[in-house]
Amino acid sequence: MEGPVEDTVILHWNESKTCWEKFAWSSWVRLRSFIDGRLPELPGAEPGVHFFLVCMLGKHGALADVIPHKYAMSEHGHLIQAFDGLEEEERAERLRLGQLVAPTLEDTERHKELCDRGFAVNLPPARTVSPLLKSIPGLTEADPGAACWRFLSAMGISRANRQFN
Repeated sequence: MEGPVEDTVILHWNESKTCWEKFAWSSWVRLRSFIDGRLPELPGAEPGVHFFLVCMLGKHGALADVIPHKYAMSEHGHLIQAFDGLEEEERAERLRLGQLVAPTLEDTERHKELCDRGFAVNLPPARTVSPLLKSIPGLTEADPGAACWRFLSAMGISRANRQFN
């Protein structure tokens, strides 16, 4: 990843301010990369669990998809744990199943089960929903069939309540 993706907005939950804030692309790349063998880092980050949302926008800025991320950070701003809710063997199984050229129905169902667990463990807490409604880009324009509704539904946001009053 060389530069920011124009149609991607990254949000970070700021626990002390109880709000979602836009997160710089360069900081996201630093957090997600091993550079020169060093641990991924986020200088100045408070130690503890951090929640991020990668919001992908579609036509006319409509929210298309949201990928939640949950990381534990050390007191020195180093990423010490990413969460996927899986044991080591399950992680290897998910990878293997995802690479199958002609998976069986059972393979497909098992892969979905493992992916769903990884998705669920990364969801931010319910207390972040109200501030999210104020911060998430393109929500009111989201297509009813867009992939973002998987995340939004999991957070208790429906098409009926997507506009914040």
